[in-house]
Amino acid sequence: QMSALPELVPISELRGKQSEVLSKLSKGPVLLTQHGKAAAVMMSVEQYNMMLEALEDLRDALDAVEARREPGERIDFDAYLLKRGESVPAASES
Repeated sequence: QMSALPELVPISELRGKQSEVLSKLSKGPVLLTQHGKAAAVMMSVEQYNMMLEALEDLRDALDAVEARREPGERIDFDAYLLKRGESVPAASES
């Protein structure tokens, strides 16, 4: 879980305090500032992957809601995956 307010670290301190800044990533993202303004966000790889998975889940949920609302022809799941450009799992051999 990410904290609501990221820690602020001036970019100028990053070079000399790499280990310290990297250790802060376990608590949540770190907001890097330059001249007092937000310049970049650092986060752990785990947090980044969790964020990507959450976004993909939301995209899938929105796709499902949209598909239920749209009138018209229904397609099966394999055709849906192909439409999204994803691979279709191979059918199991009997």
